[in-house]
Amino acid sequence: MKWKIPYIDFGRQFKNQEKSHLSNFRKIMINGDFVLRDEVLKFEKTISSLLKSNYVVSVNSCTDALLLSLAAMNFKKKSEIITVGHTYVATLAAIKHIGLEPVLADISDDFNIDTRQIEKLITKKTKAILPVHLYGHSCEMDSIMKLAKKHNLKVIEDCAQSFGAKFKRKFVGTFGEVGCFSLHPLKSLGAAGDGGFIVTKNKLLYEKFLRFRNHGQGRRKNGKYLKSRYDIDYFGFCTRLDNLQAAIVNTKLKKLNKNINLRNKVAKSYNNSLKNLPLVLPKIYNKNHYLDVFNSYVIRTKKQFGLFKFLRDKGVEVLINWPKPLYHHKGLRLKKIFLKNNEKICKEIISLPIFPEMTKAEQNYIINCIKLYFRKK
Repeated sequence: MKWKIPYIDFGRQFKNQEKSHLSNFRKIMINGDFVLRDEVLKFEKTISSLLKSNYVVSVNSCTDALLLSLAAMNFKKKSEIITVGHTYVATLAAIKHIGLEPVLADISDDFNIDTRQIEKLITKKTKAILPVHLYGHSCEMDSIMKLAKKHNLKVIEDCAQSFGAKFKRKFVGTFGEVGCFSLHPLKSLGAAGDGGFIVTKNKLLYEKFLRFRNHGQGRRKNGKYLKSRYDIDYFGFCTRLDNLQAAIVNTKLKKLNKNINLRNKVAKSYNNSLKNLPLVLPKIYNKNHYLDVFNSYVIRTKKQFGLFKFLRDKGVEVLINWPKPLYHHKGLRLKKIFLKNNEKICKEIISLPIFPEMTKAEQNYIINCIKLYFRKK
């Protein structure tokens, strides 16, 4: 279906930097620079500098970033990791695939983990807290880090949706032992396919990640293989960021701050125009406390399905991420629980289109459609 207003317009994104993208594509294809080449190294150095984190390792997805991070911790099988049920399934999949057990906390009205509930979930088996910075908004990291220190727990941050977001002027992903990020096209910094990366200040973990991502083999330095490349210490994974994808995000990084500002501008426009309707809108925070990147703009309404259908019938590609908590999916075989706020929020959320290239006319169309829906009600 061709939408009047898509959730995100990839075509416009491409056209904004078309010349650079095509130039990079031609250069990479002619030179055959496909795997672990200069654009990958450039990307890792740029991210390291931007986030002020010592080490960055690019991988194939945030899912793999989480897998590698959990594997590198050497937790005993069946160890418990405290996280949330309101997240993409990849968060819990990574925990389960490593042979660990997710323990789910409820969420607050900001869609992130309710830090007041974490301590009561800690047992002798608990080894880590895995906060998910959802929809471009940071978790309340002071409380999480305090609890982690008190109980000697690792903190592994799922930053798939929040690259560029900050808590008290510090970037998400730089609080805990590791930060795991996505470069999926729908993210605030997206490639033209899958991609991700890990950030850490721990050199030993960094060396592990380099080997893990490439079948346990060593790494290149200045384009040459180190002697240790052929020393395989353990089985690894095949999870490398393509050089072409790295080139794409390197180009997009030049407009990152501008695009975050534009996303915030769209969010403020929505908030100002929809504030008198029977909706719960995202809070616009003081930037000294939270800097949001609005990877998603999520409203809440008691008329979820009705408004969702109405907007899609009007040609607006809205989404519901996600209509039920993960612990309700029988095939996942998660512990049967009931998280009050998680249950409530899933029945109310709708994600509206938000992307830097949105025109004022498109924003007004969506706003007017929502107002029309509630007038009819």
